[in-house]
Amino acid sequence: MRNWIKNCSYDLYLLALLSITFFSYVYGLQEYFLVTIALIGVINIILKKSIFYVIPVPFFVQMSFSDLRDNVEITTVYTVILVLLIVYDLIQNRTLTKLGKLTLPLLLLSVASIVTHINSPDVFTTFAGFMQIASVLGLYYYFVNTVDDNEKNIEYVAKILMYLGALVTIEMLYYIIIQDTLAIEIIRQRSINLGWENINLVIYANIISIPLIAYLISHSKIKFYYMFFALLNSLGILLTLSRSSLLTLGVFVVLLLPIMIIYEQHRFKLLFHGLLFLLMLSIGLYYAEQYELVSQYIEAITDRDLTYIQDRIALLKIALEQFEQHPIIGSGGLYSSRVHLSENGALNYHNTIAQASTLGIVGLLGFLWLFVQKTRTLLLKTASFKWFVLILIYVTAFVNGFFQPMYFYTTYMIYIFLVLAVIENTRHSS
Repeated sequence: MRNWIKNCSYDLYLLALLSITFFSYVYGLQEYFLVTIALIGVINIILKKSIFYVIPVPFFVQMSFSDLRDNVEITTVYTVILVLLIVYDLIQNRTLTKLGKLTLPLLLLSVASIVTHINSPDVFTTFAGFMQIASVLGLYYYFVNTVDDNEKNIEYVAKILMYLGALVTIEMLYYIIIQDTLAIEIIRQRSINLGWENINLVIYANIISIPLIAYLISHSKIKFYYMFFALLNSLGILLTLSRSSLLTLGVFVVLLLPIMIIYEQHRFKLLFHGLLFLLMLSIGLYYAEQYELVSQYIEAITDRDLTYIQDRIALLKIALEQFEQHPIIGSGGLYSSRVHLSENGALNYHNTIAQASTLGIVGLLGFLWLFVQKTRTLLLKTASFKWFVLILIYVTAFVNGFFQPMYFYTTYMIYIFLVLAVIENTRHSS
């Protein structure tokens, strides 16, 4: 029993954070939750626990509020808690001595975000775009200097994203259950609103978790447990009816299955657990179809006209026009798209490359440099984990990134750069 608790202690810790976050979300216990979660973070810092006991605290905090996006007071408190925990941890336990392989590309993008002010509509636009990159640079620098060389860190970061994605799905299911409208109509209308992020962005933890869960499945003895969470996190993606996210999930499945088989040391066990899981899933889908849930969901997908991309092409044309006008230093920074698209109604160009072009050739070169450095860092590693992360990075950047400016959403960037910091600092792993 003692060995079981020791082996599962990190899972139990994350499940505890998940549980209190969900109860805060459901019952509006944010005042008590903030005090509790801040104390948990402080205690972990005082006890000099691994950074992976501190990092999940601010990640879970944002998911506890049903009105985070529109409440300035709550947003301010959340930001203050995040900053204070990082500063306290730095003073108490850490030293910043490592530059990090991705610091210079991020620094170039940050500088480009300032220089492009020459063509910016106003100071706020420049500042907002700069902060998007500068905040990621700061957090990456923090991660790369605080994550130690520990093989367990790969497992830790995978589990953080797995449980975060699971919480998102659970909150989505709760939202659907408490509505008076039929579940399929909520899904069809894409009206799920968790309050702390819009429906396209809320599932980034789910998307990023899929390749990481695949790694956990292929490197664990108890595979069924992680298969369940893969299904739960995929369900969250399916509930959004997001075309880009559905496509990303499909590409993940196609690419990850052979990688899992190649690096699985006990392929018979993987096959057995996989077939058992598919059997149970088939039974579940059979009973769901008794209420026509499966057929109605498929109908909801086909009703969306998944091949319609004219709206995205219109945005790309505007991005190209702005790039042609200001090719060297860009059209005003990452936030300038809101101004240039004001008549169109969109906030961004819904494409990673197009969004990077707001920083001109300088920004595009910085983006390319960032990708080269990431790829080199991963390929120099001998661990099988690198292939799961390569699939994660390239699919999200260029499949999902064709429809969303992934690399310029702060939440996505924080998750990705935490994973990359773990890879960069881990010399030996399975």
